[in-house]
Amino acid sequence: MKTTNTLAALLLTVLSLRASAQVPLVYTTENTGGSCAAPPLPAFSQLPIVQPLTDPFMKSDNSGRSTSFSDWECRRNEIKAEIENYEIGTKPTRPQNITASYAAGTNANTGILTVNVTENGQTLTLTSEITLPATGSGPFPAVIGMNSATGSIPAAVFTSRNVATIRFNHNQVTTYSNPQPTDPYYRLYPSQTLANAGQYSAWAWGVSRLIDGLELVQATLPINLRRLAVTGCSYAGKMALFSGAFDERIALTIAQESGGGGAPAWRVSETLGAVEKLGATDYRWFKDDMQQFQGINVAKLPHDHHELMAMIAPRALLVTANTDFEWLANPSAYVSARAAHVVWNTFGIGDRFGFYIDGGHNHCAIPATQQPAVEAFVDKFLLGNTTVNTNITVHPYPQINHQRWYQWWGTGNPVLPAEPLGKRYWLEAECATVGANWNVVADTSASNGSYVRVQSGLSSPTTAPTAAAAQLVMPFTVDSAATYNFLARLNIPATEEYGYWVKVDNDAFQAVTSQLATNPGFENGLAGWTTQNSTGATITANTVAAEAHTGTGSMKVVNSMAQPGNQWRVQVASAAFPTTIGRQYTISYWVRAAAPGGSIRLSTGPSSPQYQADQMIGTAWQQVTWTITTSLASTTFLFDMGQVANTYYIDDVSVKEAGATAGWRWLKLKEGALTVGPHTLTIGYNAGGNAQLDKVVVATSTASITGKGPTATNCLVMATANASAAPSVAVYPNPAADKITVQLGANLKHIKRIDVVDLVGRTVGRVNVDRQSTLVIPRGQLKPGVYLLRFNGDTSETQRIVFK
Repeated sequence: MKTTNTLAALLLTVLSLRASAQVPLVYTTENTGGSCAAPPLPAFSQLPIVQPLTDPFMKSDNSGRSTSFSDWECRRNEIKAEIENYEIGTKPTRPQNITASYAAGTNANTGILTVNVTENGQTLTLTSEITLPATGSGPFPAVIGMNSATGSIPAAVFTSRNVATIRFNHNQVTTYSNPQPTDPYYRLYPSQTLANAGQYSAWAWGVSRLIDGLELVQATLPINLRRLAVTGCSYAGKMALFSGAFDERIALTIAQESGGGGAPAWRVSETLGAVEKLGATDYRWFKDDMQQFQGINVAKLPHDHHELMAMIAPRALLVTANTDFEWLANPSAYVSARAAHVVWNTFGIGDRFGFYIDGGHNHCAIPATQQPAVEAFVDKFLLGNTTVNTNITVHPYPQINHQRWYQWWGTGNPVLPAEPLGKRYWLEAECATVGANWNVVADTSASNGSYVRVQSGLSSPTTAPTAAAAQLVMPFTVDSAATYNFLARLNIPATEEYGYWVKVDNDAFQAVTSQLATNPGFENGLAGWTTQNSTGATITANTVAAEAHTGTGSMKVVNSMAQPGNQWRVQVASAAFPTTIGRQYTISYWVRAAAPGGSIRLSTGPSSPQYQADQMIGTAWQQVTWTITTSLASTTFLFDMGQVANTYYIDDVSVKEAGATAGWRWLKLKEGALTVGPHTLTIGYNAGGNAQLDKVVVATSTASITGKGPTATNCLVMATANASAAPSVAVYPNPAADKITVQLGANLKHIKRIDVVDLVGRTVGRVNVDRQSTLVIPRGQLKPGVYLLRFNGDTSETQRIVFK
């Protein structure tokens, strides 16, 4: 039996390799499916509702489904037509009248490519700065960077590999952030307008014309046209993704942190919190009538962005995301990537698609951990090195059941299974009826941008306060009877207690109090700590307040044998650390040396240690912080010290879960059975203090409740009145740098005034509505942050906005 299985596995491997060898890496034409039959493109009212992700192998008319690669060319062309029709507008085909020239610069390795496109009596000119490798005669592989020679990827990734760099200057097509009908692209194609043709169709067209120019100057510019890449980040990441999807002459696409409208699936993003959803993206980039799919109508979109990515198959694609920026819809990018990967895997070429989702770095930065993945894709698909490993699927989401979004494929029954984590109802504390004895405090680390806190000096530990001023009241409605847990997202300073009185409906109040596990520092005789000295040092609990950072003392470490240049170690461990194995933590401590020029390095240990970089320290107290970006596998820490000083003081060690704010954590308030129907959660204060209450979740399962959670149901957001009607209000861009545009459409809710309200409740701006259907709300003197637009009409409703 083992022999049979081995032979079968070997046969499958051989067949897969043969199939892979028959699947092209790139094409010589812009769109191989140009002669395929056009798909039906129903009007919005005729589109069916598909809650899960759409099936990339099902024909648009639902007449058949094929996973054969020979049918992919025409199926890909159907997806292209749907994205053009419902999202970005038509991308014009290659013009008849196009010329190009290349002029070398004073440096023989640099020059300018000029491409002239003439249509309808108008001429559009593209100029592109090109840098060739300093050695070799070519033809060279090349990368086209969106508005930068290499996008946001370090130039050395390409220049060290003899890859030419080409800059696509997108404003020569249509101007970023301020498109006008007079832009060259719109003058070239008068039928393309700001309403029916978004900038992504225009920019993708421009990249294709740049490639046309490269084809026309092959005799003078040694570029390998079978080894072209495109890359960009953020809005330019979307640009790279659309360009790679719509031009099959591009061998490799690297779409970096593209956010909503790029790699994330619109449907999945709609289930998340403050992310770039279809109704909140920048409609200068997309067709105006894509707005009809916002909110609950996203399920009527006949495609989604896992299929935008799949259009690149069988060519190579690497997408990245950054968990430090909620707006990028990173969980949605993950689900969408998993779904798209099915297409590459089906064709036996899974190594041509990869994704890398991480955090701990700036937006559009390539950290050292991520760079090898980028280099691997460049090595394999631009340089032809087939030995490198591009099976890259890095992500922090083991708890997300991505398959539930596409497990229906091939069944003909588009049903989205219920969340495996059960029912959850999210409630924002500041969106409750907030009593006068509570303060609403703006804080970007809190969900929805603010939290509530009991006013200073107030407490009621013996009896529940009955006055409305002392209470938060949160109504919610349950649609499934079950036993529910009530968890609160809290930020409690170390050593402080939190205390609340909690009740549901007309039940009696229950007292909920607790004190978080705290870190005793290195004081009180090192109580709770164990220490071990591996190099002959003496460890004492110094109780001289003058030698401590705070409190009565610090840990004093003396090694009389220490010599300049030596590293010596002290090991400490404490059961008081509130750690859970496998989670990520931020460790901080205060340190000073008896002599200047010393250094210290912290590591976890003793097995499989993780090392902090050396920190140079002096004789004054300074704080050292270290976020462990993988996981904390031990509550034992090793302090390596040395170089100059033989005496060190360490104090006020803190270990907290890593995150936007290390102190935020989810804690259970109560549990109880709930019936179907409306309910009310009431919270009154018990202990005083500085505890910050952000939000509450009412959940049948407490598994995987982390971060800020999704958008709360008790913060009313503008939504489409019914599934068949177009949305009444659109707000974009969001976030915005200088102004917000509001489109009221038919103004079905008779909105007469729009107020801009800060998170403390103050009106900081106002626009009166007369007969306008479109209004502009300038940022003016408003500081960067979160605000609410309050629409005053038949009802008063709000929508969250962000000024960058």
